[in-house]
Formats: sequence, C-alpha cells, structure tokens
Amino acid sequence: MYNCKDSINLLLEFLDGEMSAEEAQHVKEHLRGCSPCLDFLRTYRATPGLCKKALAAKMPKEVSEKLTEYLRSKIKSAS
Repeated sequence: MYNCKDSINLLLEFLDGEMSAEEAQHVKEHLRGCSPCLDFLRTYRATPGLCKKALAAKMPKEVSEKLTEYLRSKIKSAS
C-alpha cells in the first residue's frame, strides 16, 4: 500500500492511466482511506477548469492601463 507521498507523486500517471493495474489499485486504496489526499485529488482535477475560467475573464481597461504603466516604469528604472 502507498503512503501520501507515494500517491501524490504518482497522481499524474494515475489520472492519465499510465500505470499498471496493480499500481493504480494501490493508489485507489490509499485514496479511499485518506481524505487529505482525496481532497488534493479533487483540487488537482479542478485546476485546469479554474485556469480556463481565469484566462477567459477580461481585465478591466483601467486596470490594464495602470498595470502597463507600472510595468513600463519598472522597466525604465531598471535600465
């Protein structure tokens, strides 16, 4: 049976189906008995969707202009 560190390190392989059935079973067994790892798995699965939503949101024009102004001032002061 895997511990938390093992399970988290193998999570990407587990989700992509790139591990043996035996290894996947060990990860599943650990997840069934470990609520912190199960919570991590839920968060891990939700991350791509959250990123897509964040990237789809438009920055208000005023904020964009102030950010651009700030970055330009930092570039000039660094030169």
